[in-house]
Amino acid sequence: MNLLQLFFLLALSLLGSSLTFAQEMFFRHSFGPSSNSTVEVTALFSKLPSSGYTPIRVTISNRTAAPVVFSLNFDCTADGNSGVQKLESSFSIKGDAEKVTTTDLLVPVAAAVKDHSYGGAMCNQMLELDMVGIVNGSYSQRSNNQLNLPNILLSEPLFTPNASRLDAEVKKITGGASSYYGSTSNFGGMFSASKMPEDWRAYSGYDCLIISEVDWTELSPGARTAILQWLRLGGSMRIFTRTPSATWASLGIESNEPQAASSNFGKGLIVSTPINAELRIEESQLLAQITSGSGLAGHQYKSFVQDYAAGWGLQQQLGGKTFHFVFFILLLIAFGVIVGPINLFVFAKSGMRHKLFITTPIIALAASLAMIILIFIQDGIGGKGVRVQLVEMPSGDGDNNAYISQTQISRTGVLFSNRFAMTEACSISPLPLSISQWARLNVSSSNDQAYEINLDDKGIQVSGDWFQSRSEQAQLIQAVVPTRARIEETDPANPAALLSSFDHSIDSFFYRDVDGKIWKADAIAPGKKFLCSESTEVDHDKFLNTAWLLLCNQEKECLQRLSKRPGSYVAISSNAKMLDTHSRLKWTSNTSIITGSVQPAP
Repeated sequence: MNLLQLFFLLALSLLGSSLTFAQEMFFRHSFGPSSNSTVEVTALFSKLPSSGYTPIRVTISNRTAAPVVFSLNFDCTADGNSGVQKLESSFSIKGDAEKVTTTDLLVPVAAAVKDHSYGGAMCNQMLELDMVGIVNGSYSQRSNNQLNLPNILLSEPLFTPNASRLDAEVKKITGGASSYYGSTSNFGGMFSASKMPEDWRAYSGYDCLIISEVDWTELSPGARTAILQWLRLGGSMRIFTRTPSATWASLGIESNEPQAASSNFGKGLIVSTPINAELRIEESQLLAQITSGSGLAGHQYKSFVQDYAAGWGLQQQLGGKTFHFVFFILLLIAFGVIVGPINLFVFAKSGMRHKLFITTPIIALAASLAMIILIFIQDGIGGKGVRVQLVEMPSGDGDNNAYISQTQISRTGVLFSNRFAMTEACSISPLPLSISQWARLNVSSSNDQAYEINLDDKGIQVSGDWFQSRSEQAQLIQAVVPTRARIEETDPANPAALLSSFDHSIDSFFYRDVDGKIWKADAIAPGKKFLCSESTEVDHDKFLNTAWLLLCNQEKECLQRLSKRPGSYVAISSNAKMLDTHSRLKWTSNTSIITGSVQPAP
């Protein structure tokens, strides 16, 4: 073998290892009489998300004359100092006879809501797969989350030449913190642009996508649409460009800031950064920008750990509840008196002691029933809660979707079932609350939590500890929902004349026109024209402060950014449609904070 051939084989080997890392292969097994049929399970991203879903691709090459079926059971865990979050899901995959079948799965991931403080303020995650069928297989994928580093994905052409230097820079920041899984904190995971998922939920658990200009233009239309939807929900993307003349328009991205290097995109942010022909990233500069929050719309793990544990306005709106111990103490005292002296000297007095075998169980049963009745009287059946959603409406560029982030908190009494279904294509994550006798999940709690999510044609089927009897619990739900609702001009010469096509009323409305002038309106009827009156920046800020009371810190920053856009509005409604979960809960307050751009007159 000459030197040229050896070099060629080495290059192929390096390329193969790179692609394998970009898409972490769980396993590849042969089956069938001649073993020329295979089943292959691959993770499309090499790093787990902080919440939501991770995309898994299953390829069945079935050369036999009969169809095959495989059951894939996933267990995902996330843990901190104590207590484990566990999320289970299962899928059934069919491989038709004498065909190659490729199926993309969205596998639910346990949300990183714990603080592993002795490991460098991190939360560990592990996804385990057990496959059962004509051939069996198992695999596990591990990851961790850092408070000082968002969850990042890089495209393979940027990852390969820069990963080692970026990882070294991360170690300077984290001190090389490692988890008990043995893995150290890396800058980010890797993906191959040619195999990107075409569902926004696959990206929902990541904070930032870093991609080259070439990779962006080569994405499939479905993948590009999914990423843009994720951005409108609050994601961040950084595009490295080698073309000096590159603009948002040349990249196929609609923007109200066509010449700016950073552009708002719904609730998200997009940043364009020049790079040399070798695609070499200045690692210290990039890390400094990302860790400072520059060009970053949000950091999920940091928000989970810090935003809801104390001082969350929605929890304060729910209010507290006092547990009346005195009634239970009196019941126990009464039980002790009745089962003791009264039972012994009245019900089964001397000469009739054999009656103790009858009276004692009856008294114990009566006391148990009394205890149950007391619990029902004090806590009730079902529960109550409060909800708020931050909704970004379509921008008029052909996108007819509403982008919803809904947070909710509830307090339950007695629940007879913890199962519920959601018809929307959504992601749902539990939120840690401040420590109390009612909260079952907080950042440092030792309670284990077990959840289950299964996806089907009707939506998602949910069960487990999302809602527990006699507890407080909170969730974050994100969804992309089709809509035709909008606010539009009715007279181009009069910016105060507008039309609402929403199917619900709007309580309060503030509008910043393209010249920066502030307008307001109240009590806007559904589907009606309305006329705004002039307002001031002071009144606008007071209005925003009212909306902020119910939001977490990350959502407050997002709303502040959205409210500064020229030609945009912020509205509040108390009767807009919400994302429903458990049917036994009564929601005493529903608040929708709606943002969007006023559309020009048709």
